[in-house]
Amino acid sequence: MTSATTLHPTGPGGGLGARATAIAIGNEIHKGLLQAWSERLQILIELPLFVVSLLLFALLGGRGQEIASGQVEWQLDPSHVSPLFVGYAGFLFLYLQSAKLFWRLLGEIQAGTLEQVYLSPLPAWLVATAGRVLATVLETGVLIAVLYAVVFAIVPFQLAWHAQVFIPIAFIVISSVGYSLIEGGMTLVWKRVELIHEVATGMMIFFSGALIPLDQLPTWMADVGRFSPIGQGIVGLRAVLVDGRVDFPVTGDGGILWLLATSAAYLVVGIGVFSLGESIARRRGSLGRY
Repeated sequence: MTSATTLHPTGPGGGLGARATAIAIGNEIHKGLLQAWSERLQILIELPLFVVSLLLFALLGGRGQEIASGQVEWQLDPSHVSPLFVGYAGFLFLYLQSAKLFWRLLGEIQAGTLEQVYLSPLPAWLVATAGRVLATVLETGVLIAVLYAVVFAIVPFQLAWHAQVFIPIAFIVISSVGYSLIEGGMTLVWKRVELIHEVATGMMIFFSGALIPLDQLPTWMADVGRFSPIGQGIVGLRAVLVDGRVDFPVTGDGGILWLLATSAAYLVVGIGVFSLGESIARRRGSLGRY
């Protein structure tokens, strides 16, 4: 592997200067936004899929007995659509964050440009995520706004908007970043992990409580879902947006302790897995080849 020159601007104490850190992070955010803008056509193409899948889940979810008996009223129930929409929105961020980071890493490996990460004064894991997070937040926001407008036009449903909604959103963002770093670390080592990525995100939508709340899932599924990256965050989102709560319990599903524990655990494990994958890839000299 061709070694890249590492530029580490330092401050008076030998550490990375605050100004250099801010500039480096700003550059990565700018790069991530440019990449997101370049992918606007892809988002537009995917948008109908998200809309149709949400409407199908809303129409069919929880109606197994009715479908089996052949007596189904094919109409959307606002009381069912509200929690489903909130859970689906939380899953969308996890999906976009992990998918975009995964494919971005593969693209840079194939192009032979991934080693340029070492020209930045930032740690490699921070470079990988700094530009992606804000772009994913904006992409998810646009998608959710469109989804909300379309679904609301078909079946008006109510959500209770409070500023407290940003608390579970923040924890969902942190956990999703950690999870995307886990996949990113695996990508650096094995590269061809598309199947793992698709299976993992496919299972996540069911086990995390995105489609059906955790308290309505079979016990074993709910127990698994409580430890998923976004499971607790979705419980908190529904508590605010659907139930209208403005406070969060300390313990229990959706509680502050659960939110802190899951988000911190996924972020720490994600940084560790990404750093380990990076170290293995550098020893093999495989960062610059597919």
